[in-house]
Amino acid sequence: MVRPSCPALVVHDDDAFRKALIATLDQHHFTVTFSADGDRAVDLLRDRKFTVAIVGLNIHSKRGTRALECLRDANVRNGTRVLILGEPDPQLRTYAPWADETLLKPVDPAYVVTRALVYCGD
Repeated sequence: MVRPSCPALVVHDDDAFRKALIATLDQHHFTVTFSADGDRAVDLLRDRKFTVAIVGLNIHSKRGTRALECLRDANVRNGTRVLILGEPDPQLRTYAPWADETLLKPVDPAYVVTRALVYCGD
């Protein structure tokens, strides 16, 4: 039996990781929209509804901060579940305490998808 599609947004600037993550999400019947930068992600979040957003951004940049604000709004407004992929930083969780999960890099794309699957049945 094929699972119903789950709309996912992937925002990550590492091309190789993003492609591996998208391929793994495709295998698990996610409908994937992706972006390599926070500005495009902001536009996508304003135009569409996603069940889950998987985001690896430089949260210390102005663009990263803007994307986090938009993700927070999508989380509140649409119930978009947010998984943040970040560099080991003791304060990472303080940047987005509302995120559903914060995963430290390096992280395996298959593990990220396993975590994202948790939110597709909500």
